[in-house]
Amino acid sequence: MSNKNGKHIMSEILKDGRIIKEGFTGVYFLVKGEKLLTSLEIHTEAGGDPKTFIAWEESQKNKDFFNNE
Repeated sequence: MSNKNGKHIMSEILKDGRIIKEGFTGVYFLVKGEKLLTSLEIHTEAGGDPKTFIAWEESQKNKDFFNNE
């Protein structure tokens, strides 16, 4: 895959307003400004189980990159 094709694919994936379900955890994210954002509200409005989100959130709290804005 060429770099040009890769950038095109990423721009399609990271289109503002798109909802992405992460395959391993089952947590839903909202794309905003080429970043993935999530919250209990985003997750449940997309059809996710609140218990799944709460378990995922707890698992992230001890990680250096976790940012709860």
